[in-house]
Parts: sequence; C-alpha cells; structure tokens
Amino acid sequence: MGSVMESKLTARQHALIKKGLVAQTESLGMVETPIVEDLLKKGKCRTVLDIGCGEGSFLLQMAQRVKGARFLGIDHNELAVDDAIRRLRRRSWRNVKFRTAFFDSGFERLQYDAILTRYTLQHCSNPQDFVRAVFDRLKKKGIFVSIESLDAYTDCHEHDPVWERFRASLGAIHKRIGSNGDIGKSLGLLLRDVGFRDIQVRVVLCSPSTVGWRKYQNVVQALAKLAFDLFPDLFDRTLLDDLKEWLGDRAQLEKKDPYLCSAIANGTRP
Repeated sequence: MGSVMESKLTARQHALIKKGLVAQTESLGMVETPIVEDLLKKGKCRTVLDIGCGEGSFLLQMAQRVKGARFLGIDHNELAVDDAIRRLRRRSWRNVKFRTAFFDSGFERLQYDAILTRYTLQHCSNPQDFVRAVFDRLKKKGIFVSIESLDAYTDCHEHDPVWERFRASLGAIHKRIGSNGDIGKSLGLLLRDVGFRDIQVRVVLCSPSTVGWRKYQNVVQALAKLAFDLFPDLFDRTLLDDLKEWLGDRAQLEKKDPYLCSAIANGTRP
C-alpha cells in the first residue's frame, strides 16, 4: 500500500502542504542549501532532476545559486507543479522547467548529472526500488542527493513537555499516513545496496541558533497548523494553542534551542 502522499491530493490538502513547504525552504533550507550547492558545484553538474519538487521554492533557490546548471523539477501533484510554474514566471530564468510526472521504474530513461530528492523518500512505499531507479537515471560519476527527516533525533536541549507532545503527535501522523519519519537513518544503506560509491551522510539541525528564532517559529507553526487541520484527532487544539504560546516566548526558546533534525546523504554512480 502506498502512503497518503503518493496519492492525489485535494486542493485544500495542497494549500496546507504548500505553506509548510515554503516555511521549510525558508528555514531548513538555510542549513541544507549550502551543502547541496557545494555538492553540485564540485560535481560540475550541468543537468539536475529534482524529484518531488512540490511548489518549487527549494529548486528555485538552488537554481539561483548554481546558475550554470539546467534544472527539471517533477512532482505527481499537478496543483504543486502549477504553483511552481507560477513562481518561475515571476523570474526570467531559462535554466529551470517544471512538469507533472510520477517517478518510478517506468520514468523516462534520460540520464542526469545529479538527481535531488527532499523529504520525498519518507513518503515512498518502496524506497529501495525508488533509489535503484534513481541510480539507473544518473550518468557515470553522477550524484544523488537525498534530504530526509530524522524525527527520532529531533529534540530539545532541556526536556520540555510541549515539545515532547509535538514530537509524539508528528510520529503518530507519520504512522497514520504510511510515511517513515526516520528514513534518514537508512539513507547510507539504501545508497550502498544499489551500488552508489563515495557515500556521505550529514546530520543538520534547524533550531533558533542555526536559522534564527523567527524562521524557526514560522516552520514549526506551519507544521503544527498542517497537522491540526488534517489530523485533529492526533494533533488537537490544546496542543496547537500550547505550542503557539511556547513558540512566542523567545527567551525560553533560545535558551532551550529545540531542533528539527534532518539527514543529507549523497552518493556517486561509479
């Protein structure tokens, strides 16, 4: 059975998810983008495929930084691709394209210098087959970069009951929708087993100290609003209100420095 995120989304679901994705790019992107940029530039990548590009904010951020490359973003959600195209029209860039497509073993057999996924594998019903299909669509010495959640490592430097309830609720939601919020732990193994070499896995933290209090507040609030609106039985109004008050106490938040944890893996096709 596939995860909920592999199925067709309603307009309401898409609108809620879009807000979360933009907030992720503006916060988590601050610690992720420099690493991805460095990998693409060192690999002298000229053609880049972004699988699960969503509304395009992260891909456009990468295209702005790596101007010598041509980027193609794909997503199975037509509403997300429409949003990405609208974002692109506000810019006069010719090195970026977006289109609607579902990536699996039947996807077109073109090969790329680099393939990116960001919070995509965790929603994949068969990650091993997905990574194998990625391997087959890379040129020799092409690189795969995957950014995924590490929910088990998401924590707070001082124990806090509100943050613990937030973490527990997100874990229950991942289970409900058939997603793996800890797939970041498996990235090295997934890449090795299909034949990637020179594998590296980095762990990055999104916290008030790494991205700033306001951006951190925004992304956590966006995730909480998404969780409450879609799964009120797992993320209730009391938790939403308590979390909003908790995030509003800047001094305590900066002291405790709670963090969202992600893994960034890369490997090279020999």
